[in-house]
Amino acid sequence: MRKIMTAVAAAVTAAAVAHAPIAGAIPAMPQGYPIENFGTKCDAGVTPEWRYGETARRYLADGTLQFTNRTDQTVPYTATVETGTNRKIEANSKAALPSGWDTTAKTDIGLKESNGWIEGETFGPIELGPGESFRVDYGVLEKDFISMFVTCDNGVLRNAPGANVIRGTGPAERYAFAYIIKADGSVSDVAMEIPSRSQGANSKPVDDQTYNAVSGPSLEKVAGERDVVVKPDASFRRDANWPQLNQPARKRDMSYYPYDIEAVSPTFRKPGYSQDFLNWSKGDYTFTPVTDYVVGAENAQYLNWMGANGQLPEGWLTSVGAVKRAYMPVGTALKPIDLKPGDRVRVEYGTTMTRINYRELSAGRDGTYSRVTSHPQSAAPTGFWAEATVTGKDGSTRTIDVTPDQYRNLPVPTQTYL
Repeated sequence: MRKIMTAVAAAVTAAAVAHAPIAGAIPAMPQGYPIENFGTKCDAGVTPEWRYGETARRYLADGTLQFTNRTDQTVPYTATVETGTNRKIEANSKAALPSGWDTTAKTDIGLKESNGWIEGETFGPIELGPGESFRVDYGVLEKDFISMFVTCDNGVLRNAPGANVIRGTGPAERYAFAYIIKADGSVSDVAMEIPSRSQGANSKPVDDQTYNAVSGPSLEKVAGERDVVVKPDASFRRDANWPQLNQPARKRDMSYYPYDIEAVSPTFRKPGYSQDFLNWSKGDYTFTPVTDYVVGAENAQYLNWMGANGQLPEGWLTSVGAVKRAYMPVGTALKPIDLKPGDRVRVEYGTTMTRINYRELSAGRDGTYSRVTSHPQSAAPTGFWAEATVTGKDGSTRTIDVTPDQYRNLPVPTQTYL
């Protein structure tokens, strides 16, 4: 394992040296454009936005920390960054990043305007036995990128006519290679949870049995979970009497008609209520929480279409995995929780929601049904959630999913469509 670790570390160092760009140099045009969905078909209503693609990467080393336990006892050790670094973005645009970059550069490729390590940040604590050493190599993952102002141009997603193509290099995630060198010379890799850069931040070890040096370094989480569009399933239907896109418009028709619907994943949790419990007994206890408040939600999509008394067309919400309204009633038993003496538990529960995008079609000035209107994004219930956080007498915590199975996902007993 030591040979593998050495080989990986050497490869990272070699890549950083061999491919590091000249300071201030702008990357050349790449051989391909790795921008999601670039060059694919599209239809009206696409919102133009800057999108990013990664064209190269390199690991920039910021430092190495190492400590050996020379005592005959096990000791906890925490390594401290002694010299801070700050790496910044460089691009061929007059503005280092175009307007709105924060919503796409981070989510597309994990890019940041600046990143690095701050003096005083720590790694640990690590339990070291007699003769054991802890070593951590840390730095910043740097990425070359290309960015285009992607829009739907003549039915194809591509760079908007006249828009600049931005090329640059910038810092992305901070990284750390951490491992324990045993007294017999063997190496044990340590996965680290790296927080966002801040004064006094601590990168702590995590129990990840699948991690090893071949997996690469532990990385800071910059980008959140990517939004993914969920298209309607086979149950989706448009009324045959509604006009089609670009169909000649009926004279003086000023009506709006449903055009399409989609959901956006991931879902999110709508907060509900909480309750607390303490196992004050001297023995183990199984606590079964019961909801004492009703939780739920209702979709309130804005529409111009008047064909269903202010409601979305029948079946449209269910075609994307949602419903008009749903609730989890008072007195619903959640899943039981096993508690040790002195354990405290906080139970929180609420509604799982999904974002809904809805568009309508109407007559344009060209005499056809060409105007596609995107209405404000709404949300609709897709199920319920319940989570327990148990705090032991020693201060340790554990999180348990206690959502009842019959209310976790749709269909649920209390959902309605009208």
